[in-house]
Amino acid sequence: MGTMSRSHPQHRRTVRTLGAAALLLGLTVPAPAAALPAAPGGAAATTAAVTVPASCGPAAGPLPAAAQDDRRALTTALDGLSAAVGAEIGLLVQDADGRTVFAHRPEVSGMEASLSKVPLALTTMRLAAERDGRLTEQQRALIRDSVHESGNESTTALYGALGPTLSAMEGELNETYELMGVSSTRSSGGWGHNLTTASDQLAVLGTVVRGADWLPEEDLAWLREQMRPTHPSQTWGVGAARADGSGAADSLVKNGWLPDAGGAWDTHSVGRTVSGGTAHHIAVLGSGYPSAACGQDVATAVVDLYLALGTG
Repeated sequence: MGTMSRSHPQHRRTVRTLGAAALLLGLTVPAPAAALPAAPGGAAATTAAVTVPASCGPAAGPLPAAAQDDRRALTTALDGLSAAVGAEIGLLVQDADGRTVFAHRPEVSGMEASLSKVPLALTTMRLAAERDGRLTEQQRALIRDSVHESGNESTTALYGALGPTLSAMEGELNETYELMGVSSTRSSGGWGHNLTTASDQLAVLGTVVRGADWLPEEDLAWLREQMRPTHPSQTWGVGAARADGSGAADSLVKNGWLPDAGGAWDTHSVGRTVSGGTAHHIAVLGSGYPSAACGQDVATAVVDLYLALGTG
């Protein structure tokens, strides 16, 4: 597989072979570059021939393709997917220091669903540190099941232990959101049904990765291990990324999916992966999918598409 200078004077294209998830999109892309700049005149073009995954039902099939620079090709592909499946799709990518690298409809919001399990774990850790300095074995077991295996009963148990009343539980979780600099996500009436945004979720991820003075680093390191995508519920979206061939060893992820009152699905994937030695903090939020499987396949393909189109 060859690479080509982005200042090459001819309109040539270099094809890169992607993993199975990206092949759902039928991509024809160049080898990774360092960023996603707009293509100058005469620069290499990218063709992103997008195929909607079969799990999305009647919408499945190829979408029109056009040769564009990487950033426009990615934007066009995301818009095409959104229109084809009838869902709102937002993608936000930051570097390891929290600087935005790419944003497409970052204002898209959806129910937090199981993404809320990470802030809940952080709240449990914060309260343990404030009270006696360490997590109990029972708390560790509940967090492990809640985060690593996305268990709902363990999550409800953790939430219920935050305080004697619903208001107290909400207050403790919301204090953690505030400490992380989360601007709009707030617990209301329990866990998981409140709205969230990509920027809020990357603030949560940044706390897990970079740490905070109100959390013991030992507990954070342990939580990061629970976020390795080795459980089947976490191996799609960011959890499916294998850009360096190293898989779960370099990745952290939390996925979430939940149907709304009308039966449409909010499906999200948030996490960290490493490509070409560079860490990418990625949030893919989607609202209105016809099924959870469709949302999961689209999230996986969006992450692979981003990593392929010049971010290595």
